[in-house]
Amino acid sequence: MRKRKKSWFIDIGEALTKVVVAIIADSGEILIKDVRIAKTPGQLWPAANASPQLKARRFLRPLLRGYRRDEEVVLLINHRHIVVGTFTFPMMTISELEEVVSWQLELLIEADREAWRIDFVAHEKNQWLEYLGMDNKELQVLGVAIEKRLLAGLVKIFRDNGCCLTTIVPHFYPMDILFTLGQNQTGLIIEIGKKWTRFFYFEGDTLKEYQQLGLETTWDGEMYLQQIVKMSERVILSPTVDGKNGAHQKIYLMGGESLHPGVLEYLTKWLRGEIIPCYRLLEKLEELVFPEPMSPAELCLIAPCLCSMIKKTQLT
Repeated sequence: MRKRKKSWFIDIGEALTKVVVAIIADSGEILIKDVRIAKTPGQLWPAANASPQLKARRFLRPLLRGYRRDEEVVLLINHRHIVVGTFTFPMMTISELEEVVSWQLELLIEADREAWRIDFVAHEKNQWLEYLGMDNKELQVLGVAIEKRLLAGLVKIFRDNGCCLTTIVPHFYPMDILFTLGQNQTGLIIEIGKKWTRFFYFEGDTLKEYQQLGLETTWDGEMYLQQIVKMSERVILSPTVDGKNGAHQKIYLMGGESLHPGVLEYLTKWLRGEIIPCYRLLEKLEELVFPEPMSPAELCLIAPCLCSMIKKTQLT
């Protein structure tokens, strides 16, 4: 029997780097071979016009132990300075779409366009016009921009460690599969980190709204949670969100800081609805086979990697 190659899913966050090594079977079963978590060196995200220091480049070596050059490596970029835009456009050609997405993201960047790498993904969507009795086709577009120096720095760090990246995606890109797993197509993901909380509102596999909230030094724990509640309500009530889905939407909770005692209960009370920690969905999945039991904290931290694996099986 032919031995299947390992796939490496790496989520580099500003605080922690998570590596999940797995073998994805033809049946869709995902055999987790190893999970590695380490602190991300502060020097990994260099200041302007600087390169990552040698110490930062070396931190990946133990995390990549056992890697072979012919194995797949998926990098999930998890950085607060990634610029994200969600747009709805009428049908147009790919060249027209490239031009309008670049223009829209340039407005959000407010910096030298040439210093940023811009990319996007578009989905065709039918909008039913009830009174006219016809379908109106639209394009749902997710645009992403990242500074070229950050992207080049990350690629160089992996190359210096003898590793060739296969795919680079924003860490939130595969998170829409949570709504498939939860048998619901619409809802909000709240990802709470040490210094930032991010909000992702999905309708199906389309990210409709993205916001982030930074922790102010003057806030205590309750004040931070109050601000998370306000931003969650603002996202749910956003004009870009389809109000017809309000009664059916779900709220999922992610991020290491969401595991602190009282956080889930506080948000459930003030958002007046059921909030589901993402690890509860993931720990029930039969297709995920771990070498040993995983704690809720571990599942929470590696959730983007696991979502990326599951999405890969759905697309192949």
